[in-house]
Amino acid sequence: MNDDTRPDPDALLAQVQRSDAVAKSGKLHIFLGMCPGVGKTYAMLQTARQRVKEGVEVLVGIVETHGRSETAALLDDMQVLPRRKLEHRGFTLEEFDIDAVLAQRPQLVLVDELAHTNAPGSRHAKRYQDVLELIDTGIDVYTTLNVQHIDSQVDIVRQISGVTIQETVPDSILDRAHEIQLIDLSVEKLLERMADGKVYLGERAEQAVSGFFKEGNLTALRELALRFTAEQVDRNLEDIRRARRVSSAWKTNARLLVGVGPSPYAESLIRWTRRAATRLNCPWIVAWVETSRVLTPVEQERLTRALGLARKLGGEVVSVTGENISEALLQVARERNVSQIVVGKPDKPSWWRQSLADQIIIGSGDIDVCVVRPLAAAEKSTSAVLQDADSASVIGEYSWALVAVFTIASLCWGVVPYTGYMFVALVFLLGVVLAAMRLSRGPVLVMATISALCWDYLFIPPQFTFLINKAEDWVMFIMFFIVALSMGSLTSRLRAREEAERRRARQTGALLRVTQSAALAAEPAKGLAEALRSINELLHVQSALIVRENDRSLPKAVHMASTFQPSLKEWGVVAWSYENKQCAGRFTDTLPESEATWFPLQTATATMGVLGLQFEQETRLDFATRQMIEAFALQLALVLEKEHFIQAVSHAEVLAQSEKLHRTLLDSVSHELKTPIAVINASLEGMAGQSSPYLTEITTATQRLQRVVDSLLQMTRLESDVLKPNLDWCDVRDVIAAARKAVGEPLSAHEVRLNVPEDFPLLKLDHALLTQSVANILHNAAIYTPPGTGIEISISLRDQQLRLVIRDHGFGLPAGTELRVFEKFYRVQGSPVGGTGLGLAIARGFVQAQGGDITARNHPGGGAEFVIEINRVPVFDPADKMA
Repeated sequence: MNDDTRPDPDALLAQVQRSDAVAKSGKLHIFLGMCPGVGKTYAMLQTARQRVKEGVEVLVGIVETHGRSETAALLDDMQVLPRRKLEHRGFTLEEFDIDAVLAQRPQLVLVDELAHTNAPGSRHAKRYQDVLELIDTGIDVYTTLNVQHIDSQVDIVRQISGVTIQETVPDSILDRAHEIQLIDLSVEKLLERMADGKVYLGERAEQAVSGFFKEGNLTALRELALRFTAEQVDRNLEDIRRARRVSSAWKTNARLLVGVGPSPYAESLIRWTRRAATRLNCPWIVAWVETSRVLTPVEQERLTRALGLARKLGGEVVSVTGENISEALLQVARERNVSQIVVGKPDKPSWWRQSLADQIIIGSGDIDVCVVRPLAAAEKSTSAVLQDADSASVIGEYSWALVAVFTIASLCWGVVPYTGYMFVALVFLLGVVLAAMRLSRGPVLVMATISALCWDYLFIPPQFTFLINKAEDWVMFIMFFIVALSMGSLTSRLRAREEAERRRARQTGALLRVTQSAALAAEPAKGLAEALRSINELLHVQSALIVRENDRSLPKAVHMASTFQPSLKEWGVVAWSYENKQCAGRFTDTLPESEATWFPLQTATATMGVLGLQFEQETRLDFATRQMIEAFALQLALVLEKEHFIQAVSHAEVLAQSEKLHRTLLDSVSHELKTPIAVINASLEGMAGQSSPYLTEITTATQRLQRVVDSLLQMTRLESDVLKPNLDWCDVRDVIAAARKAVGEPLSAHEVRLNVPEDFPLLKLDHALLTQSVANILHNAAIYTPPGTGIEISISLRDQQLRLVIRDHGFGLPAGTELRVFEKFYRVQGSPVGGTGLGLAIARGFVQAQGGDITARNHPGGGAEFVIEINRVPVFDPADKMA
């Protein structure tokens, strides 16, 4: 195949994975508009009413009519879900009741205003999280959204209107949408609707017209909505072209990288990169370079918020360490095959130092660099509190620096007549070096500067002036100033680097201790206890571990090594985190009012349990700590998974030995019984002319014993892996006739009807194996159905697939036993006396040996139905015979 037209295997695999995910989850339909009032809710209700006419079960979860009569009229004759009432600060709030929807499980539910923030006490902080949970459970959702509420568009909307949008949804939820329908309306018609009172009523309408609803704002928002929808359509078209193997497929190897730090511009850069990655349909990476500088609480909160936004928007977060930020970012870009680096434009040019953008441009080589102008994020109230605390800490350090200079000057004033002013310079220098071991860089540099000036003013002749007469004093002053600044800066930098390395070593050591404690302990329970103790000591928290049962359900008690007991409310958070494989509780957007934060113990194959951490009240969970906790959770999950596999392997070994002994015993007993049965059959044939009820009983019992022995031998043959089909041309009618003869007497009380086309061709099959399979099914139908009921056999062939259906008219299969009837030795409750429960298991094994399978089900018209399907069956062609 030509390489230019050969489809990308990674793209095909991704398409298959997306198709599987879509098949398992519900469909999300988003009605997108440029702003309120364009008719999103109206269009959603109209579409939903059409679905009702098509027979779809539709439930109105929550719809806001905003007093519009034409919208409210569409709710007539529709099933509307009662809203959940929540008490908050003396007020009663009404919210969408997700639990009622999950209990009712409709086919389609309407959830208006996707970006809405839920009231305190709700399961999720945002309504879009409710929608994600609904579609994950297989429920289709219709919802509405304005373009200004899309997270990556917030900065553009702020530039257009001057308004900062607080309620947003991540762009990743739009990637989950099955369909995005644009509800467009011209600006003139929208303003007319505003004037007619069809958007807002009363004073609210006047405020909207004078504020947000200006013609320029609306025109820009309309263009933004149209462009966003066009980008989504373009991505869908590219998927279609790739799926159809178009020779001129749009292929791209683009990968974007944006470097962020504790800056108010970080969130804007992340949103810009997300928009660019959407247009290019490529992955994007957010890199954070951790230096030796200790971040202030305000900076830590900014960084945590920015990296959390990156994760929410679907970016890959990478953290690296290094002192040179530009070199670290370029190293990440080269290692990850990045095609374009996004950096922010510097505020002011500096003549003495290159900006980060300039450094990256110079060292980028073949990598493209995109310099953008970011917008500063609005600081939140919590940042103001942290800023005050941080300011107090900084003021304290500067105060200590001034006090240290005053103290040194006072002590040296009394000894300078005996030591000379040169000795004083060494004392000041020693004080600067010692201060650098405790204070940050800014106070140290201030202390070095004030120490130099103080030495000149108080101790260098002429005293109490900044005048220096001697050349050697000038040289000494300049050298002191340079040495003090250099030593102070270098010592402070080394101290910061040492603290950073000590912090990383402590975190790495803790991760190693947790891993070793849990993985290498002789007793798993003690290992988990030691691991939890290490986590508690490192993070100063209380922990609770819930390990799943063997049936994949959560127990009602925590692990014995846990240090706190969850309340009844916390158990609901635990269950949600386990079922949805997501973090929940405090510091998250799901049930944030909880006392603890819960992390699922998730591996590549399963969720092994949940880890809960209860932090102190004033603690804040930063991004680095969260990453470390997630690493702890992963290690605990891997250890629990390993123990699960060890137990499973041990159990499998025991079962294997038991099965081996079982097969040996069956084979031995079956062969030992063959000779006596043969002698009894020969004796009965010799007494064929005699008439005695005892002979009849002996004959019936012998036939029954013969079937049991044959079944045991056939099952032994199946499990010994020596069964090889002997394929030959055969007529399926002969197979059915032989099977009916093999069943014998039990089938005489039933009428067997065969439905097979007259011109049915010869097929290449194993006559003996297929005959035995059909015979076992017919025998099963004969003994489990009342006498006089019929048995129907239908045979068809399509695309080399043989389909043989055997249906009886009995009582059918008990619910839930459709698969169990093929298990060895399984007998339905109330079965007739006799039999071993091997007939159907043998039938299935013989069919599977020929590349087919058997399924069982209850027929809608009554009775049980067994379907034999064998694929790729060779069909006899008379033309080939003549040739």
